[in-house]
Amino acid sequence: MPKRRDHGQGGLYYLKSRDLWRGVVDDGFKPDGSRRQRYVHAKTREECVKKLRKLMQQLAEHGQPLDHRTRVSDLADSWLEEAGDRLKPKTMQGYRSHLTTSIIPILGKRVVAELLPTDVRRLHSAIFARGVGPASVAGAHRTLSAMLGYAVENGMINRNVAEAVNLPKQAPAARDSLTRQEAAALIALGDPRWNLPLLSGARDGEMRGLRHNDLDLDHNLAHVSWNLVEVTSLHGCGGTCGFKVAGRCPQRVLDIAASLEYELLEGRWALVRPKSCKPRIAPLTPEVSSALREHLEKDRDSNPHHLVWHRPTGKPLTNEDSNTAFRAALAAAGIKRPATTHWLRHTYTTMAEHAGIPWVVYAGISGHGSEDISRKYTHQLEQEARSGIATLAAYFVSEPHP
Repeated sequence: MPKRRDHGQGGLYYLKSRDLWRGVVDDGFKPDGSRRQRYVHAKTREECVKKLRKLMQQLAEHGQPLDHRTRVSDLADSWLEEAGDRLKPKTMQGYRSHLTTSIIPILGKRVVAELLPTDVRRLHSAIFARGVGPASVAGAHRTLSAMLGYAVENGMINRNVAEAVNLPKQAPAARDSLTRQEAAALIALGDPRWNLPLLSGARDGEMRGLRHNDLDLDHNLAHVSWNLVEVTSLHGCGGTCGFKVAGRCPQRVLDIAASLEYELLEGRWALVRPKSCKPRIAPLTPEVSSALREHLEKDRDSNPHHLVWHRPTGKPLTNEDSNTAFRAALAAAGIKRPATTHWLRHTYTTMAEHAGIPWVVYAGISGHGSEDISRKYTHQLEQEARSGIATLAAYFVSEPHP
């Protein structure tokens, strides 16, 4: 029988048959009414006392013992299965990539509950040793941190060691934007493909996913309802098909969460809800509405998905298609800088601030900003939005002060 110790310290006794010390502590009752007990074992009495105290602390703080069996590779499987039901395809693709190429090969055999900050630093060093930059290390770090956060939430560990390690320093991302004069020159081309995101902050994927029924040109409105994404595949055979690449599996399935609202177009192309997960309204200037109407009337190419902009075959545009066309438009406007379509979103945000448009108005139109702040402004006034877009359009083409 366990040797009685002070109240609240559990029991401790020696197992002669196993040459081990055992610590035991009561942990409530089982469904059948019998008492549930938790055990620890050690070669020495002193070590067993330490383990017993640690177990009791875990029960007091988390209501259950921490998991000392699950390894990082096992955690990755369960986490991806859970996260796959709620995260968007591009996010999941990034997580899978970092796990497969970095985290599992380096830390996969480590027990999750025994991870130390030194393990995280070892992960950083191993990735840097491949000759990649800080951005790749930061991506793997964030993936590991998200996975360990899941483990904390589920009572497997009591702290996220990734949070105790600083991310490697990296150069600021090149988030440039057009100048006011450049934006005015681009607007002067009259192409709604560029003027719409410039005056609404719409993302490239949202523009490529815009369909005819998202436009209400009679009322000068665009409903930003979907984001166009290219979805990767997963093995649907349980890994028995013999193909290493999931895209060649005869039973392949798209890697997209069942709970995520989406529409399949063709092949790997799908429409998912925007980053904010909620459709939003972008008021249009009369000039942009007129240009859109003219564009739709001239579009005689095949268009089975009713996309506003598409390839001549009717297939969705890629991000590369958009950037190539955008650079051509910049050249036509006399702008010689190597920009990407994301500059339009940065230009919108920057110039909206300079034009004096309230944050609640321009952020509400673009869906930009933290969710915590945005929740305070869930009811965007359409008249304020229309006024804001008109102000921004006038700001671009007005003469700047010297």
